[in-house]
Amino acid sequence: MQTITANPILTKNERDILILAAVHPNLKHLGISEISQRLGITETSVKTYIHQACIKLGADNRNEAVLLAMKYGLIKLDELLSLEELAEILCTLDPAVLLKIAQVVRQNHAPKSLPEMEEPITCFAKNPTGLLTNRERDVLVLSSKGLTNVEIAEKLCMSTSAVRTFLNRAFTKLGADKKADAVQLALKLREISVDEISSFTELANFLAPLGEESIEKLAKLLEAKQDFELATKPA
Repeated sequence: MQTITANPILTKNERDILILAAVHPNLKHLGISEISQRLGITETSVKTYIHQACIKLGADNRNEAVLLAMKYGLIKLDELLSLEELAEILCTLDPAVLLKIAQVVRQNHAPKSLPEMEEPITCFAKNPTGLLTNRERDVLVLSSKGLTNVEIAEKLCMSTSAVRTFLNRAFTKLGADKKADAVQLALKLREISVDEISSFTELANFLAPLGEESIEKLAKLLEAKQDFELATKPA
């Protein structure tokens, strides 16, 4: 990771491009050419703005730049995903966890970084579609936690080439080109659950920028979604 600029400030173009570079409603990243077309600028300009944003944020790539921009409050989560889309991604999560996070955010006045908390994350049964094999799930979960292929290989007692193979298979089955897309699609399809990839503190810090009221609305959306699924589930 590069050295971060003190109090980074992004230009409108840099910010707009990072937002477009993040996950969209279909959970797919836009390519450079697509971003170029949407903003009416050249592909070279898009690459330049991404590079400038990475330098300011101390990021090595655009995905890391998006996460850091969110961390520093330069991009808000609800600019990337609607509450309805978040409810789809968090479909295995117990709504009570979101209400607890809303309470924590309210008590801490939504600071940039919440204190470390040893709270459990309660999730309902994953009810996977069977799209991924156990090994594909395992490597995807570990990769989402930031482990390198070498570290995953050591942990699962396999070769790094096997790790790459399982990740590529998971990406192909999920229709994803990047890890962030694959993880969110796997969550949406219940192939993995939130508690497998995140701690309570990590989830709270991820959602905190929404504010307590929006998090509470998200909890209600999630509860309604789960109630509907339960009511329409075949006997």
